[in-house]
Amino acid sequence: MSGQNPEITIITPTKNRLVLLREAMDSVTRQTFANWEHIVVDDGSEDETSQVVERRSLADSRVRFIRRKGDAGGANVCRNIGIRASRGEFILFLDSDDLLEPDCLEYRVACMRRNADLDFVTFQTAVFEKTIGDIGDRINSDRLGDHLLSFLFFENPWIITAPIWRKASLFRLGLFDEALPSWQDLDLHIRALTADFAYIRNPRVDHHVRWQFELTKVSVEQRRSPDHLDAAIKTIAKFESYVRNGPGITWVRQRALCSLYFFVAEQWVQRGQLLEALRAWREARRRALAPPMLHASGLLLLLALACGKPGRRVGGRVAHKWKGWARLRTNPELVRR
Repeated sequence: MSGQNPEITIITPTKNRLVLLREAMDSVTRQTFANWEHIVVDDGSEDETSQVVERRSLADSRVRFIRRKGDAGGANVCRNIGIRASRGEFILFLDSDDLLEPDCLEYRVACMRRNADLDFVTFQTAVFEKTIGDIGDRINSDRLGDHLLSFLFFENPWIITAPIWRKASLFRLGLFDEALPSWQDLDLHIRALTADFAYIRNPRVDHHVRWQFELTKVSVEQRRSPDHLDAAIKTIAKFESYVRNGPGITWVRQRALCSLYFFVAEQWVQRGQLLEALRAWREARRRALAPPMLHASGLLLLLALACGKPGRRVGGRVAHKWKGWARLRTNPELVRR
């Protein structure tokens, strides 16, 4: 491969996850397709990540290690650093705790070669806890229809590792929004869909996501941190602008945006901050998304949830049924709680 640019770049942001990162990197090294580069962007690890990855890069020139510099950090920043440093025509984002099937890159690159008009192609995600296959589940494997609506309803039809992107398309999209503390992949995919990017879904399972709960994970922090919940309100307003400036607002898209505001309100209730919950839900009314009856019934439900006893699931079941009645879910029966 001397003097030859890789066809595909795998980008992995990481921070203090060396044990899992090793497994993710091994899954890249085992690929049947050889013309790749793997860029690991370190977000300030305090373990031995830098030493281990740098040793790997000396042994295999396809592995590249980049330390994130400056005050701004996070997965968004690290992914953008990787994109700008990449040499491949295609991009794949691999989180440091996830794994690729050995023929993942071979099949994905061939698919993009055959479809030069596509901006990205998504593939199917399998879920595991400790070893591949121990759960035997997939992420939304049979969810069909309007993918934009699925994202707006927070019922993601695919996750960050699922697509292979054309790098030029990512630059046209504007890369990741580095100002977002969470929901960054949701934002990227909604922008792509509202901008009418060309894509197809492939049912092939070619990567595995580790199902785990860590208090330090952004996805968990987003449900707990006041800063993240405050930022989520601004992010939903951005989603609304993407829709209005793209395919346009419809009744069901309004309800989907309302569902996001109510989701944030529920998180505030769980934190015991009812006033913040009411403020978040009021935003849906203020932006003329929630009609009076919907807003009033949601308000009463939030008050009821706030008055409920901790640990009781009755309020949760009532909220679930209310969302179905209010059309705040595409298919309430399939949503895990």
